[in-house]
Amino acid sequence: MTYHNATNKEEHPKIVVSKFGDVENREIDYTLKIVEECYSRLKPHEIELVDLCVFEKSSSMSAFMAKESKEVGVASASFSELFFAMHDAFRGTSRIILCLERMKKLPLLVQYGGIRHEVGHSVLHGSLLYYVLPLPPALSDLVNLSIISREYATNLLYLISIAVKDYEVSRLLYGRGYVEDQTAYAKHLLEATETDKRAWQLAMGKPLAEILCLVSCLKSAVCATPFLLDETFSEGMKTLLRENLSYLPTNSSTSLLNMILENFSSLGTDTLSNINQVASVVVENIVKPRLCW
Repeated sequence: MTYHNATNKEEHPKIVVSKFGDVENREIDYTLKIVEECYSRLKPHEIELVDLCVFEKSSSMSAFMAKESKEVGVASASFSELFFAMHDAFRGTSRIILCLERMKKLPLLVQYGGIRHEVGHSVLHGSLLYYVLPLPPALSDLVNLSIISREYATNLLYLISIAVKDYEVSRLLYGRGYVEDQTAYAKHLLEATETDKRAWQLAMGKPLAEILCLVSCLKSAVCATPFLLDETFSEGMKTLLRENLSYLPTNSSTSLLNMILENFSSLGTDTLSNINQVASVVVENIVKPRLCW
């Protein structure tokens, strides 16, 4: 069943809602209210059309993402089980994907923060350009030297790109006054899971696996970065960042923290340039030390 919102196009983008499972109209109305308010506050932007896919159950969302991943040839499906809200543009149109089963388990502020986060992605990254990316020079050099495979470099690029894009969205929302919900969302992401800890335990002693684990830590950490420069939140967020990474060896967690503090806050507004910049930092600080050269 597909529901089209009746909002005036001049005020908001046209939002086409697709419901999967037993999704009530009141749940759609709740979501649209958050989405439309956010688009208004994030003006000016050029978004005219957005697909909003709302899933009743986690299993159906995971199956949908696995099918999409296979059809469009991307590796994001394996990450879909981690989040209640996501954004992509693989079909040429900005698409926000929500899972009500996962979302309802979270505090309201985290729900608001996550939905607005995906709206921010649609504003900043609503084109296929930001999802089908060329290898940054720093990674391409490693492939050409046969230090890592192209497939491995592509996986690294995916993790780096989602960290960069998440930082850009958090910076945008913070700058537009979304503070309470974005701090709640950042704190939610900063809760290290048992899966995170087990993944590190399995990766230890395997340099390529360690690198992927460490780079994957950036996504949750960078959403807190805009608040590190705000005196009201700085110390609290630094403490949370340290706690989030405490399951890692001290030298690894310290290196990650320093990378985040020293590099992300200086990123500009060109996403592709930012990805190349962070890729270079990752190669110097994470990849090279573990591959012994």
